[in-house]
Order: sequence, then C-alpha cells, then structure tokens
Amino acid sequence: MRKVYFLSLILCAVLGLNAQTVVLSEDFSGITDSSGYAITNDLDNYTQVPGWTGDKVYPSNGKVKLGTSSVAGYIQTPTLDLSANGGQFTVTFDAKMWNGDNTSMFVYVNDIPYTVSGLSSTQFNTFSLQLTGGTSTTTIKFQSFVSSHGRFFLDNVVVVSEAAGPDVTPPFVASVNPSDNALSVTFSEVLDATSAQNVANYSLDNNIAITSASLNDRVVTLAVNPALVEGNTYTLIVNNVADTAGNVMATPDTVVFTYGVAPEFNCSTIADLRSKLDFTDVSVNNASSVEYKLTGEVVVTAVAAYNNQKVLQDETGAILVYDPGNNLGTLDVGDKVKNIYGTLTNYYGFLEFKPTQAYGTLVSMFEDVTPMTITLAQLNDQDFMIQHQAELIKLENVSFTSQGQFAVLNTYEITQNGLTAAAVYPYFQDANTIGQDIPTSVTNIVGFNFSTSKIGSTYLDYRYYIVPRSMNDFGTGINNYVSENDVTIAPNPAVDYMNVTVNNDNFQASRCYVVDINGKVVSVQNVENNSFSVNVSNMASGLYFLRLTDGKSNVTTKFIKK
Repeated sequence: MRKVYFLSLILCAVLGLNAQTVVLSEDFSGITDSSGYAITNDLDNYTQVPGWTGDKVYPSNGKVKLGTSSVAGYIQTPTLDLSANGGQFTVTFDAKMWNGDNTSMFVYVNDIPYTVSGLSSTQFNTFSLQLTGGTSTTTIKFQSFVSSHGRFFLDNVVVVSEAAGPDVTPPFVASVNPSDNALSVTFSEVLDATSAQNVANYSLDNNIAITSASLNDRVVTLAVNPALVEGNTYTLIVNNVADTAGNVMATPDTVVFTYGVAPEFNCSTIADLRSKLDFTDVSVNNASSVEYKLTGEVVVTAVAAYNNQKVLQDETGAILVYDPGNNLGTLDVGDKVKNIYGTLTNYYGFLEFKPTQAYGTLVSMFEDVTPMTITLAQLNDQDFMIQHQAELIKLENVSFTSQGQFAVLNTYEITQNGLTAAAVYPYFQDANTIGQDIPTSVTNIVGFNFSTSKIGSTYLDYRYYIVPRSMNDFGTGINNYVSENDVTIAPNPAVDYMNVTVNNDNFQASRCYVVDINGKVVSVQNVENNSFSVNVSNMASGLYFLRLTDGKSNVTTKFIKK
C-alpha cells in the first residue's frame, strides 16, 4: 500500500564537528542556466554534474531546481564510501522552496526516506542530517515533494564522514509504511529493544489500538487493531524511544499519513480511470501526481520489455501502462489482474498509466480479448477513435504499399477499400516484427490502438495507429509464427519428467505452464531457452495442457501423465 503522505520533521542546523573527512562537496558552481545546458527544460537524464544522476532537474545559476508544478524531480549523488568511522556521517545542504510550493522535501539515504520540513520561499536555509549505518555503496537522493507544487532549489551539498565517538543524538522517526493490520516505523538509528517494543510509547488516533511492537534493527513493526481503512488519514505519535547508547527522544514525533488511496481516487473500471485526467491537449506531456487505484479486473493484451510497457483492457476501455521502474511486476499477455495503483500522464494526447507498486491480485491467466474489427476509415476518424484509445483492434483485408522489412518507430502505409493511410506503427521496440518482412499479400492486422501528436522525435498531425504486437498479429491472427507442431514433448505419456523442445527460432519461450482439464494451473516455471525439463512426478494421472509464452504470444499442446 502507499506509504506516508506527510511526515513533519525539522532537521537540526549545522553542528560543529571534529575529526571530519569530507567525502563529497558540491556547490554546483559549473551550472549556469538551462539555456546553456539543455535543448529542453526537462533533463530526463541529468549529467551536468559529473557522476550525478537525476530527473526533472533544471540548472539555475550555480544551483539546481528540482521538480515541476506537477511532477517530482530528484538528483542523486554518485556512490559514496561512508563505511569508515563506524558508518557515522553528516549530510549538510542549503535548500529553498519555490514561491508558493510545498515547504517540504525528501532526502533518501540508501533508499530510506527522510522528510525535511520548513523550507523558506525567501532565502536558503541550511539543513543537516546526522546518521549512522553508512556503507561503502551509499547514495543520497534529494527529491521534490511528491504532491503538486513541490519544487525547490538545492545548493552546497556536503557529506562528511565523522570519527567514531560518543553517540549523543536521540533517534527520530524517518518514515512510516502502513499495511492493513500493521505499521512499519523506520527510525534514524538502531534502537534499544526495551523502549522500542513498549507499546505505551506509541499511540494512533481513530480508536486504533496498538497491540504489539517488535524490533528489527531500527525498524519497529506495530500490530494494529482494528485494521486500517484505505483512504483514511491517521496520526501516529511516538515518544520515549531510545537508541542503543541510551539517548531518549526529547520530544514526541508526530507523523500524519494517509493509508492507501482516498475513496474519490478509486476507479472500478478503465473508463472511470480515463475520466480522471484531461488529455485533450495534444501539445503537452503533462503528468499528474495524484495516485489512483484501479480496483476492477483487467486483462493484459500487449507487453514490451522496453520501459516495461503493457496494455490493459476491460469491457469499458483500455490504457497503456508505462512502467520504466517495473513497479507493476512481470505479466504476460492473457493475465487478468486487479488492484493496481498508479498515476496518469497525458503524453501528447495519449493517456498513460504509470504504476506505483505491484498489482494486487492475479485473477486468472490465458484470458482472450476479442479485438474490435474496424475499418481504415474509422481508424482515421479522430472522433470515433478517441473513444477506443489503446484498445485491441483489427483491420481486415488490407495491403501494404511498400516492401522490405519492418523497422522500429517507422510508419507504414496500408490500403483498404480504396483508402490509403500511414496507419501501421511498430511502436514496441523489442517486438519480433522488427526486421521481419512486410506482408506482400492481402492480410489482416491485429494490434492495439496508439495515438499521439508526437512520434519519436518528430511532431506529426495527431492521428491514430495500429501497433502489431508480433508477427502473430498478421494474417489470421492465430499462431502465424509458432504452432503446436513446433513443440515436442518426450516421453509422452510422461511418468516423472518430460523434456520439452521448441523447434522455432522466432519463438523464445520464457515461461511454461501446466494446466489441468479444468483450467487450473498446477505448475509454472521460468525457462531460459527452448529446451528444458518439466517435473510431473507429483501430478495425478490424466490429460494436461502445456502452455508456453514468450511474453507476447502463446502456444499450447497436450500431454498425458501416467
């Protein structure tokens, strides 16, 4: 579930330190302004500071600005060795919020979040974070606030390794991660077990009782009763917790968080989800920071390894998933899932869904979605196709006007009933259509409906395209490039093990399912090549189906277990 939405901690000012080793010092003095460094203002891969990486970062006169009015930005240090001196270190930096934006920002140390509050809109203030647990591969990320209008300026970043000495700093709450029946509370340092596991040191509002507290290093898991309600906001108060050196929290830490997604952001259908963001402006790439939950059942109709893109469809519509961080997880064509969290982006008139965590439930596999048969004239009709964006569609009896081989991100003309249009677009860069011969005879085409005013780096008139997912989408649309005859099983019938071989260079199996005659999956395994073994020793005797997928297409054959 989604984590903390707001954590209020004002970090201490810079303290005098002795026996210091400066591990990193960056004043961004080589940064002038965006016009001197960027073709566009959106630097998706920030490289102006050697070794640093980032996203939505803007050079600005000896400092950097992070984020836009609606999208969080970050900048991350190179890998730092902070393992010396017992792993004690201090991160010091200057920050100033954009006028009228959120007064908070995040600092992630080895992916552990700390929230800095109290940024000024009129001047830079200095903040310092004193920590233990530094490693030889520590990274520090500065990120704008995740809600809208979270921009801020960053300058004078200094990371200092401290000589080991007496620990005089009390612990504080760094982050809270809620689930249905528990809260995972991460502190700034390793805790004393007696105080950390005393439930009297924690309180939660809304009549939620804390029934137990268990400690693992600096993470305390609090069991709660009754269960948290998704969409509700809670206040956690923590007091009197000590670290292993005996330093006790001087004042309580108050953490306000929302569990999951508020009711108004729950969507039962894709049509409901698509209504949440206006994507009629085809001239912008505009991302919303609002997190939605798609609760209804949806079927995967297309997948691509590049940026982990997928297409989801239900009875009400479809949407393209853009998931470069692979938050959603591994899914194949035909998987039906539900409970997906994510944000929306208007990508030049094409609505995208960006997952923020793994899908909640795998409902079933091998679900078929019947493509909607349309004409080329309908594909060219924006008023018609805007209602069917990303849906699986089919064009029958069409001819290509050119010969050769398919190339990625090129458009190809087809003709149907006397109408010609550049309508076929190999958008998935890893699809097996790339490098294959363009059909020379009249054919059918199945694919998903893609639309945008920006194709690659070239702006074109806003129009719709059909994107074939594989060579299987041409002709009849049924196993054109892999068939049951390509799969060999021996021995068949099988007793303990059977050897499976796929004799087709165009199909690389990635997963193998064994399904009984009732449609229940009794075995699943990942495979790395087209020759592998399957253990059937624990299966009951009878007829089974062996289903192979390469993530984009499937082939099914039968075998008997003795």
